[in-house]
Amino acid sequence: MSPRLRLVPPPLDAATGDGPAAQISDPKSGGDKLADLVARKPAAERWLLETEGRRVERVLMRILGDVRVLEDLTQEVFVRVFRRVGEVRDPNALRGFVTSVAVFVAREAIRKKRRHRWLAFLAPDEIPEPTASDDLEAREALRAIYRVLDQLDADDRVAFALRFIDGMELRDVALACGCSLATIKRRLDRAGGRFSNLCRKDEVLVRWIEEGDRWA
Repeated sequence: MSPRLRLVPPPLDAATGDGPAAQISDPKSGGDKLADLVARKPAAERWLLETEGRRVERVLMRILGDVRVLEDLTQEVFVRVFRRVGEVRDPNALRGFVTSVAVFVAREAIRKKRRHRWLAFLAPDEIPEPTASDDLEAREALRAIYRVLDQLDADDRVAFALRFIDGMELRDVALACGCSLATIKRRLDRAGGRFSNLCRKDEVLVRWIEEGDRWA
């Protein structure tokens, strides 16, 4: 029997402050950092890139599943962040703002490349792998997962990826997507049902699907 398909990574360690709503600066200096970013000071921009660059790449990878686009899209995220950082009033909201821009850029990329297949090689440390004894089988399943996700509505796909692949809390998914909890729950219900149905039609994923909910 094939291993159970698992999409959710281990819970984020609250002590690391890795959630999108977590602050990314010392409260005592956060205001100064934000002011320097608004003033477009190079040192502050380097600080934000070093602090949030890897996380932005991770969010983009979780949503898109294509390592080839990470460099260009990460650059686009920070171009937009630096252009719009003046909209941020609370230093503690900076991480959430960066995440929301990354989500918007990813959603935009999905819509622009809707008809393209993204079949990039997915390295084990780039996205969570299903529990599997055979790495090749796991990677094949991951590629199949993103083929299925390519068929979802862009908004539904983003919500599904943030919740069930990146493991974000519902509140943080809603914040990143700029909508209410009720809207996110509707998107997740719709995406989960369609994802399940499409998996059962996929010759690779049908071996991984068991009865019941696999991604709650």
